[in-house]
Amino acid sequence: METLPKFKVAICGAGVGGLTLAAFISRNPDVEVVIYEAKPQVSAIGEGIAIWKRSWQVLQDMGLDEELAKRNFPPPKEGEVRGPIYRKSDQPEDGYDFHSHLMPYGPLNVPRPKLLDMLQAKLGLNCKLLLSKHVADYSYDDSHSQVLINFSDGTTDSANILVGADGVHSTIRKLLFTALAHQDPPNAESYLNHIPPKWSGTYAYRCNVSADALRARYPSHRSLSNPYIWCGQDNHVVSYPFGSMVHFICYRSVPGGKGGGGVLDGPHVIDVPKEQVLESFKDWEPELRVMLELMNPNPSRWSIFVVDPIPLSVSGRIALLGDSAHAMTPHQGVGGGQAIEDAHLLGRLLAHPKATKENLPNILKIYQGIRLPFAQKTAERSRLNGLIYEFNHPDFPVNSKSSKEEMHTLGEAVGATFGWLAKGGCDEDWKNAEEQLNLLAT
Repeated sequence: METLPKFKVAICGAGVGGLTLAAFISRNPDVEVVIYEAKPQVSAIGEGIAIWKRSWQVLQDMGLDEELAKRNFPPPKEGEVRGPIYRKSDQPEDGYDFHSHLMPYGPLNVPRPKLLDMLQAKLGLNCKLLLSKHVADYSYDDSHSQVLINFSDGTTDSANILVGADGVHSTIRKLLFTALAHQDPPNAESYLNHIPPKWSGTYAYRCNVSADALRARYPSHRSLSNPYIWCGQDNHVVSYPFGSMVHFICYRSVPGGKGGGGVLDGPHVIDVPKEQVLESFKDWEPELRVMLELMNPNPSRWSIFVVDPIPLSVSGRIALLGDSAHAMTPHQGVGGGQAIEDAHLLGRLLAHPKATKENLPNILKIYQGIRLPFAQKTAERSRLNGLIYEFNHPDFPVNSKSSKEEMHTLGEAVGATFGWLAKGGCDEDWKNAEEQLNLLAT
């Protein structure tokens, strides 16, 4: 006789966070899992995922370390590893290096499509993935401890909890905070303010140049042999050689590090003429300008959005995960890892034998209490790194006229900001969560 599942988990979004969550939950064959992906296929945009020590612990727990080895990915490296060189570049004359970065841990960079493929292979038979399913709204059926889910195509479904892993422009975050606003009119404005993501005040231009073309124009160009971060007032460039190309991302920010703070009109990703990038760096050092002048003619401009600190990431039987709860700037390369860590903790809680349909709301609170403060602190670290790179950090008042001694102090600050990434902690987080779950079950 077929046994009915203990409960059902619905996940909105088949990105890295949603698939990692489903993989962990589906370890328990008594739990039904369904993933709703709005797009007609599972796909990824953006840079690869940097796997630091905490995220590596999660991938090891899933057995993905072995899968990565089969695909010839080297594991992350314990101990100090040579990182990018930081260079002062925001002046018409030649710049200079002010910090040769020793990273405390050598992260692994995994292309998003490959990681998504490996995660899908980890889904159990108790997990379904449904494509072209866009959640329109939801309601509660308290008598059956269920969430009733309505889709834009007119179909419906139900589950015992709904997890929004649907990114920075999250529909589930919008529905959750709209419901809270209706339930608490005196604080409605505050809740509604958490719905739209905020423009960080920064654009990222993704560019590349042929290594041969750059070598022909400037044979000793430093970006051909080492990753560099070219720093200056309000802007910075991250470059790294990769095969026959040099890839680089040009960041242009609102002056003074004040951030955007609001809704941005127009498309969030758009191809632009390279002259738009050149104008932003017109007074920078000649070596950087040579690389920029040889870039692809129409780089893509990405508006970087963040989710300002939200007061909660769970409410009743609804939870937010990854970018939907704490989208952050890319200046420490940790956003994807935070989604993986969210999924690890929540997934193991929901797959636990002591998880029941009745205690799911309290399990979500355990997840929130451990993960939300940590992820928000991580987002703040990333934001502050961006201020350092663009000479806007309040504790390090440098500018285009600063001395080499002042820049050396800034370089030491850069090194200190990465120290936490060499530390683990996911295993300890799980022990804490399991202890709280055991108390629930007594």
